[in-house]
Amino acid sequence: MSSTQPASTTELKEYCLRKLGKPVIDINLADEQMNDMIDESIQMFQEYHFDGTEVHYYSEQVAASTLTFAGASTGTFTAEETITGGTSNATAIIHEVTSSTVLKFKEHKDGNGLRAANTSGATFTSGETVTGSSSGATGVPHGTQTTAVSFGNADLKYLTIDDTIVGIRDVLPISRALSANLSLLNQMFSSGASRQIRFNRMTDKLHLDMDWDNAVDIGDWIIVQCYKKIDGGTYTEIYNDIFLKKYTTALFKKQWGQNLIKFEGMQLPGGATLNGRQIYDDGNAELEKLDEEMQLKYSLPDNFYVG
Repeated sequence: MSSTQPASTTELKEYCLRKLGKPVIDINLADEQMNDMIDESIQMFQEYHFDGTEVHYYSEQVAASTLTFAGASTGTFTAEETITGGTSNATAIIHEVTSSTVLKFKEHKDGNGLRAANTSGATFTSGETVTGSSSGATGVPHGTQTTAVSFGNADLKYLTIDDTIVGIRDVLPISRALSANLSLLNQMFSSGASRQIRFNRMTDKLHLDMDWDNAVDIGDWIIVQCYKKIDGGTYTEIYNDIFLKKYTTALFKKQWGQNLIKFEGMQLPGGATLNGRQIYDDGNAELEKLDEEMQLKYSLPDNFYVG
């Protein structure tokens, strides 16, 4: 793009420096400082400006949990039977017998019969004997606990969302027979009365408080309608957004003033003095105005869940 239409971090940096007076004035900023402030501006833009995100459909398949034995089982486990840990008293229902050493399971419960206790300390333990209720088959979980038991989202009851997602609008379970269930798409913008959504971006977890055992089956897909950050590496137009350019320039000005404050009152050749405090205050005032403008004119709608 042209010098006034930046299309990269480097071009945006030079644009902002020229707005502040370069090359007529020496702008006292380090490259590291400018890079940090550009990152801050882009983060602000992506998280709060409606042009910083796009509607996205994220999908995740409902997955069973996995139990891995230290060696081949004695006897053959069967699908849909209950397995019980001889020491832990944990139970689960077999979804699939993958091999003589690996079982896929669902509907896990700890030794107290609690469905929600899905942690390494409340499940089948290394070295105990796990027995099938109808087959009578037995197996000993792997000696390393993290290898022995791996929980799928059917037991964890949450989806793992990456940090490019800033908000969740709705969630729609879609079955494997998608072609026979297109009518379910009408629920996309429903109120979700049968489920509650809890999303925290710090943990990257989208909790779905619904009856997982009856609402979805292993292998079903769950579709999440969400807001995804625009990737500047792919969509370079982001660097030319007028708000982003103004915000980055104001950040540069504030930091420039802060750098100069320690030289406050120092006399330059010709009798001029540095006034870092005024530059800092001007930059800060511009940022406050832009923050208010963001909230009033450019913010995302509030009908979505954000952590």
